[in-house]
Amino acid sequence: MRGLLPMICLLQLAGASASKGQQAVRPLDFSRYALPNGMTVIFNVDRATPLVAVNVTYHVGAKDDPPGQRGITHLCEHAIALGSPNVDQPLQPFYRSIGGTSARAETTDDLTSFYVVVPPNQLETALWAESDRMAAPFSRLTPERLGAIRGVVGQERQQNVENATFGVSRELTLAALFPEGHPYHIETAVAGADLANLTVAEVRAACLPFYAPPNAVLSLSGDFDAQRVRAWVDRYFASIPAGTAVGRKQQVPQAQRGERRLVLEDRRAVQPQLHIDWIGAAYSSEDRTALMALASLLSANRFGRLSRLLVDDRQLAVGVSATHYDFESSGVFEIAVFPRPGASLSTVESLVDSVIAGLANAPPTAEELARFNAANAVTATTSLQSKLARAGTLGQDQLFAGDPAFYAAQANAARQVTPSDVQRAAAKYLTSSRVVMSLVQAGQLGAVSKPELPFVNVTPSRAPRP
Repeated sequence: MRGLLPMICLLQLAGASASKGQQAVRPLDFSRYALPNGMTVIFNVDRATPLVAVNVTYHVGAKDDPPGQRGITHLCEHAIALGSPNVDQPLQPFYRSIGGTSARAETTDDLTSFYVVVPPNQLETALWAESDRMAAPFSRLTPERLGAIRGVVGQERQQNVENATFGVSRELTLAALFPEGHPYHIETAVAGADLANLTVAEVRAACLPFYAPPNAVLSLSGDFDAQRVRAWVDRYFASIPAGTAVGRKQQVPQAQRGERRLVLEDRRAVQPQLHIDWIGAAYSSEDRTALMALASLLSANRFGRLSRLLVDDRQLAVGVSATHYDFESSGVFEIAVFPRPGASLSTVESLVDSVIAGLANAPPTAEELARFNAANAVTATTSLQSKLARAGTLGQDQLFAGDPAFYAAQANAARQVTPSDVQRAAAKYLTSSRVVMSLVQAGQLGAVSKPELPFVNVTPSRAPRP
C-alpha cells in the first residue's frame, strides 16, 4: 500500500504546566538500544490493554527508486510480504492465524513499514517471524509470484490513483515542483511502466541493500516485559548480517524556477478545483511548525483568512484547505480551493494572492496562534492513543531525526511560534516559485484560472474513461 507520510505532528500531552499557562508536552516513556549489527530497537511499555504493536520500519521509500525503475520500492514491499524461509505463506494470514490484527504494510515517499498488533503471548512468535523475514527478505519471490505482484501493484494504482477524480494531480505537482533527478520528482507518464519487465534478480539487486538491520528500526508499544523481550530480540535479530552500506540519491539543488501553470482535465469531474503548491520545509526543519501555524491561519473553518473570505464573505467556494505535507528532507505547502458552481478560478486565485500578500502587513494575531495551538492540542490528545501510532511514531522519528522523542520537541516548539515566525515562513516559502494547477472538466479549458497566461496541459493521454 502506498501512503502519505502523516502530515500532523503526533503528540502526547502531559499534565504538567508550561510557561504562559500552557500544558507541557513530554515524550512517551521509552527505552532504546542498538544491536551490534546496527538495528535500532525501541520499547514503549504500556500495560493499559493486553496487546503489543510490533512495527518494523525500513529507511527506504519511493524517493529511493533507481532511475528507470519507478515504483520498485512499492513492489519490494509486496515481495517481502510473501513470507520467509520458515513461514511458507504471506505474513498477513500468518499473523491472523495467531490472533494478530492490523497486519499491514505501507510504502511512503521515505519509509516502508510492516506492522501488526498481537496478544502478549504471541509476541515472541511475531518477533521470530519478522527476524526470519529480515534475514531473507526475498526468499519466496519467484518469476510467477513477481508477475502476480505486478498485477496487484497495478490494481492498487488503478484503484487509488487512476480511478479517482483528479487522482494523478499529486504526482503531476511533485514532478513540476522538484527538478528532474531530485528524489521527490515523479514522472507520472512512466509510473508503473518501469515494472513491466523487471526480473527477480533486478528486484533483489535494487532492494536487498535497504532491507538490512542498519537500515531498520524495530519499535514495540504495549503490554510486555522489557527484559524478557530484549532477550528475544537479541536471540532472533542479533545474528542477522549487517549487509552492505546503502547508497542514497544526492539532493539536487532546488533553485527558484518561477511560476509553472498547469491544467489537468478529467471527464468525471463535476466541479473544478484550484491547487497552488510551493516547496516547503523538511520534517525536522525549524520552519515546519511555522508553516503548520500558517496553514491553520489560512484555512481553519470559519476563522481562517482564506476560508472566511472565499467561503463565508464572498461565497465563491464550498471549502478551502491549506496543508503542509512533510517529507524527510523536504515538504510541500498546498492551498486547495473547491469553488461553488459558476465561480471564477481567476477571481479565486487573485483573492488567494491578495491574502498571502497581506500577511506582510497583517501578521497573525495572538488569537489566531492560540486557535492553532488549541487545535494542535486536540490532535495531540488523540493521535497517540493507539499502540500502533506510538510504535510508528517512535520508529519514524528515530529514522528522520535520530531521536524517537523528536515529536515532543516539535510540539513544544509549535507552542513558541511567534507572529514574526509565521510572517518569515510565508515570505520564505510562499514565493513566486510555485505551481498553479487548474483542475477542470474535460474540454472546459475556458474555465482555467487566468487562461491568458501560458499554461501546460498535463492531462495524461491514457486517462481512464468513466
